[in-house]
Amino acid sequence: MTQIFAHRGSSGMYPENTMRAFKEAEKTGCEGIELDVQRTKDGVLVVIHDEFVNRTTNGRGAVASLTLKEIKELDASYNKKTWFSHNRIPTLDEVFQWLQGNQLICNVELKNNKVRYRGMEEEVLQKIAAFKLDDRIILSSFNHQSIILLHELDPTASIAPIYSKKGVNPLLLATTTHACAVHANYRVMTQAQMESCQRAKVPVRLYTINQEPLLEQWMNMGVSGVITDFPERAMVVRNNLLN
Repeated sequence: MTQIFAHRGSSGMYPENTMRAFKEAEKTGCEGIELDVQRTKDGVLVVIHDEFVNRTTNGRGAVASLTLKEIKELDASYNKKTWFSHNRIPTLDEVFQWLQGNQLICNVELKNNKVRYRGMEEEVLQKIAAFKLDDRIILSSFNHQSIILLHELDPTASIAPIYSKKGVNPLLLATTTHACAVHANYRVMTQAQMESCQRAKVPVRLYTINQEPLLEQWMNMGVSGVITDFPERAMVVRNNLLN
């Protein structure tokens, strides 16, 4: 059965990477959420996709140039040209604490490909251990050196390189990075590549699939996981296929 991951939470309907979006995703019955991690000026891991706060908040500036106090003063309620209200950028600790009260899988994407946050790999692994979430966290990144480092630091960690360029051999990528899975833009994945990975017991998870026909197509082909802005849609598609 294809697992469904809510991309930045239920971000098609609610402000991305906020506790509201994560809690709404849980209500859909999907298996997991996906989120992104950056680091503040004073060294706190916070959940936000962009290196700058401009797009998703009412503030401006680089995450790495703002303190946690400054980050927490921002309203992170922007969603598809619509403003909600009173949504804050959560820390990774806050999300992990919330995860202790449910059974969701969490795909943590380390956003260290544009800004090289030194020591981020070690810190995230330490937090996973501290919150006792070892069996429910998937770590991913576009920075494949970071994926290799994660494996060196913890060979038991569930890790997955992300890619979006055509011509990449996903099975070779998984092998060279010692990964447990691969995460690819659905536009660059072929059925043959996916089946090659799965014969080698390397799950393929595809992002970001929002249209029902595409969700149905990939689920019918047996993809291991889909990452979507609309988990509620994906759940309906999957339920229809199973019934």
